[in-house]
Amino acid sequence: MPDAQASKSNFVLTFLGGVGAILIFLLILFIAYLPNRPDRVDADAVAERQAKADEARAAGIQKITTLEVIDADAGISRIPVSDAMQRIVSEYRSETSDAE
Repeated sequence: MPDAQASKSNFVLTFLGGVGAILIFLLILFIAYLPNRPDRVDADAVAERQAKADEARAAGIQKITTLEVIDADAGISRIPVSDAMQRIVSEYRSETSDAE
C-alpha cells in the first residue's frame, strides 16, 4: 500500500514540476523576447499599403454618398446609393399599385 501512495505522489509532483518548467520557460520568453521585438522588415511597405487602402476606401465612400454630374450634355449624373434605393422602391411600389 505505501508503494501506491508514493507512486501517486510522485506522479503529482512530476506533473507539477513539468507544468512549472513550462511556465518558467514562458516567463523567460515573455521577459526576454516580447518587449524587445524588432520592427518588421516590411513596416514601410505595410504602412504604404494601408495608406493606399485608406485612400481607395475614402474615394469609394465619396462616390456612393455624393452627387456628381458625369455628362451634362447627356444628362448623366451620379446620385447617392441611399437616394437611388429609395427611388427604385418608390417606382416599384407605384408600378405594383398601378397593376392592381
